[in-house]
Amino acid sequence: MIGVLGGMGPAATADFMRQVILSTPARRDQDHVPLLIFSDPTIPDRSSSIIDSTVPSPLPMLRDYALRLQHAGATAIVIPCNTAHHFYDQIAGCVTIPILHIVDAVREELDENTDLRSCGVAIMATAGTLRSRFYERKLTQAGYGCIVPTETEQHLVDRTIQLIKGGQSEMAKPFAIQAVQSFRQRGAGSVILGCTELPLIKEVFDDILPHVDSTKALARHCIRYISERTT
Repeated sequence: MIGVLGGMGPAATADFMRQVILSTPARRDQDHVPLLIFSDPTIPDRSSSIIDSTVPSPLPMLRDYALRLQHAGATAIVIPCNTAHHFYDQIAGCVTIPILHIVDAVREELDENTDLRSCGVAIMATAGTLRSRFYERKLTQAGYGCIVPTETEQHLVDRTIQLIKGGQSEMAKPFAIQAVQSFRQRGAGSVILGCTELPLIKEVFDDILPHVDSTKALARHCIRYISERTT
């Protein structure tokens, strides 16, 4: 049983569950992945706490909920929030079951297309995720060249995420398009949708750059993890 530490945000958690269902080669109910979902949108903002140490940290709640999932029977945990992975080591250290890392899932998706290795990979994510640099570290180690947003591009990305979280996806799209067009002009060959809000408008990127949906990547990674242990 996969424990889902969610609520960051609620729509992203629902999208993760949807992606697991759509990506599972199931012919009947019993073929689907058992999910135990803990979704609490009151968890303090991850990005703000990384940038400003004076604001409330989400870590106590993240550790508590990981333990609750383990005690409830989860045999592995996923966190469909990229920025929360800043706290990955501290969360993983309080449980005895594995936590699947979202960047490992994204890297697997990139690895499936070897042409992307010769191109810069733009990282579209929250300011907190970019500050943490866990995407850069893991992808650089895997041989990928990373393109991080400029200050202007990051403003566009932050505005996009803010509007999606506020239920204003249509208003968010022009900001997202501007950001991705700028990445392309700077030499990016693909873009990582490294915030789980961004896949909720992923159709706007289709004609601009190839993209990796971090929510779908995590869902597929979850299914592979289950499959490897049941065959």
